[in-house]
Amino acid sequence: MFYLNLFWCLMTLGQQRGVEMIPVIDQRPGPMGVMIPPEFERIQREGGADGLIGFMIYPAMTVWMEESGLPWTVFCEGGKDRYVDLDYTGMVRDSLKRLTDLGCNTAGLMIPPSMPTANFLEQVDAISEELGIKVNYEWILVSMEGQEQSGYDQLAALWELKQRPEGLVVFPDRMARGVVSAILEKRIKVPGELRLVLHRNAELPYVVPMPCDWLEVSVSRIATALMDNLEAHWAGQSVPNQTLPLRLVKGMN
Repeated sequence: MFYLNLFWCLMTLGQQRGVEMIPVIDQRPGPMGVMIPPEFERIQREGGADGLIGFMIYPAMTVWMEESGLPWTVFCEGGKDRYVDLDYTGMVRDSLKRLTDLGCNTAGLMIPPSMPTANFLEQVDAISEELGIKVNYEWILVSMEGQEQSGYDQLAALWELKQRPEGLVVFPDRMARGVVSAILEKRIKVPGELRLVLHRNAELPYVVPMPCDWLEVSVSRIATALMDNLEAHWAGQSVPNQTLPLRLVKGMN
């Protein structure tokens, strides 16, 4: 739902700014995705586009955008110029600081596979040491698919450990729903036995039957950043990487 919401937000924003938005949905598998989509080639033959906005892609898929010679921008991890990305380091800092303020001495992270790079783990170590909260590597749970089932299975596995964290940060929201299901099934007391910081989208919020804090991402803000990037390109301006913060919404006392 996140990317569908982003799509419609971009379409609406383009209309508001007088920009015709032509969707190109590339469903080619694997390595084919790094090549120019046939649908885009057709669009260029029939009059062409003046710029490109990409999302649901990985960095290698931007090569053909660069080679097109058109202004372009993407919502993608990588921290490069023309990219719009989320501030994952800030997300970790804000959530661990919040758990520390709530009295947690230990915390775990449940994150997608793109996040736990060596640099990211070093930052987690530095932040946790600075805040005085312990994050064991066995409490950093990586979901290969980021689905509800993964969140359920990983929370269940975490609760089988002899040593468990007092707090848990869950990103993205698809895993959070599975985590909540496992908590209810195992009758884990929240916040008595576990304090939660869960991700959600500001425009697509959901509720849970327990107190928790939220890390909110705004689809509208991402869409605005992408359109601003493209218009800056058209104006001949340089477009550095934009890293957008996640907003911490307090729900626990």
